[in-house]
Amino acid sequence: MIAVEAEEIGDIRAVAADFFDRHAVALDDDDAPRYDRVVWARACTELGVSAIGEPESDGGLGGGAAMLAAVLVEAGRTLSPLPILGSAVRAQTALRAIAWPEARAGLLEPLMGGDQVATLAPTDTSLRAVTAREGDHAWLLDGTVGRVLDGDTADVVLLVAAVGDGIGLFAVRDGVECRRQTSIDVTRSFATLELAGAPAQLLGTAEPSALAEIEQWSTLAVVADQVGGAQECLNTTVEYLKTRVQYGRVLGSFQALKHQCAELALRVDEARSALAHLVWALDESPSDVAEAAAIASVVGATTYVACADEAVHLHGGIGFTWEHDAHRHVRRALTDRSVFGSVQTAREAVLAARGL
Repeated sequence: MIAVEAEEIGDIRAVAADFFDRHAVALDDDDAPRYDRVVWARACTELGVSAIGEPESDGGLGGGAAMLAAVLVEAGRTLSPLPILGSAVRAQTALRAIAWPEARAGLLEPLMGGDQVATLAPTDTSLRAVTAREGDHAWLLDGTVGRVLDGDTADVVLLVAAVGDGIGLFAVRDGVECRRQTSIDVTRSFATLELAGAPAQLLGTAEPSALAEIEQWSTLAVVADQVGGAQECLNTTVEYLKTRVQYGRVLGSFQALKHQCAELALRVDEARSALAHLVWALDESPSDVAEAAAIASVVGATTYVACADEAVHLHGGIGFTWEHDAHRHVRRALTDRSVFGSVQTAREAVLAARGL
């Protein structure tokens, strides 16, 4: 159980909001890489984004899910391109769940310090598509994995593959052919990795059930991102309607538009509540995590898409322009929904958790 005071959450949220506001960037399709390594290093050292969720026993800050979510909500609000999801959450959770202590320690220090960036290939794909074999001096990996978040910029790529009756977590640094994938989301990059006898370090082994922990913490990160993005869509839309004058009246004075915004506000509150429930489960009630993650996944994804879509429409013509952030939120919301977990699969998981 991790106890974090509400005042501490408020403090870290304020610090995170200030940091992400100062380092917000407007990304276009041609921008590469998606993030600045100097800014990432500062996020790790000044804000502690890569250490905040790690236990103190591993050199982290021990903030648990509550502190991590507070930071990620602000990252989502500002459409931050920093590799928090891929490196600080997915890769580091994989190390925590599967890696042997000595192997984990060797990788965590440069990751938490911001000196290196890691990513974890989609576990479902890599388990099916990647095979591991022992070579003379190292393990060798073969296969092709797509949709690897930050796969074109990471210093080390983590992959899971079958080892005996269980799974192994491998680290790959060289011998990988990387092709950047086209994505509608201009705030993140994805890549396809081809491995043909790529040398790899075996970091640890575990039962396949260990993958659930990785995906549950990934869900926390994605839903926090969605809550932040949805809230920002709502905020900017309300502010626009309060100042834009048409037909001789402020748009916000029209009852129909008030009702649309009120409905969006209710949806954002629902998503925030689902996120809070998942935070509580991860920090205090492990037996409730599976159901809480599934519920949060459904509510977060549908809310962000709805808020982003309505933000475009309620802004009128300006909402369709490239210069406005509305389309960037739509792109990020659709990517969150399609790449980081199917809504239908999450709904089925909720029913299964309740024995239906």
